[in-house]
Amino acid sequence: MHESTAENLRDKIKVLKKELEEVTLEKGLAAEENKDIRENSAYDYWDQKESILIIRIHKIMKEITYQTTKEKPVVKNKKPKKKIERAVFDIKPHKWL
Repeated sequence: MHESTAENLRDKIKVLKKELEEVTLEKGLAAEENKDIRENSAYDYWDQKESILIIRIHKIMKEITYQTTKEKPVVKNKKPKKKIERAVFDIKPHKWL
């Protein structure tokens, strides 16, 4: 059951990556068209669209990882932790002070 949903998600990632390539190309063309990126609304649009696609891809990758990994039992450390003794230094003022 988990493998089929993971395969579907992998296929969705492939589609999103192809769409990301197209969006990145459009973003580059918009940047080339108007050299001043600060006032380029087309560039801003494609930049936001690219960011959204990247976020969606990462979210799907995280979902695949969550579905494919099995829960591992938590093993508690049975050994008691050793107390670390802190060294105390007696700092004397310098003779010239």
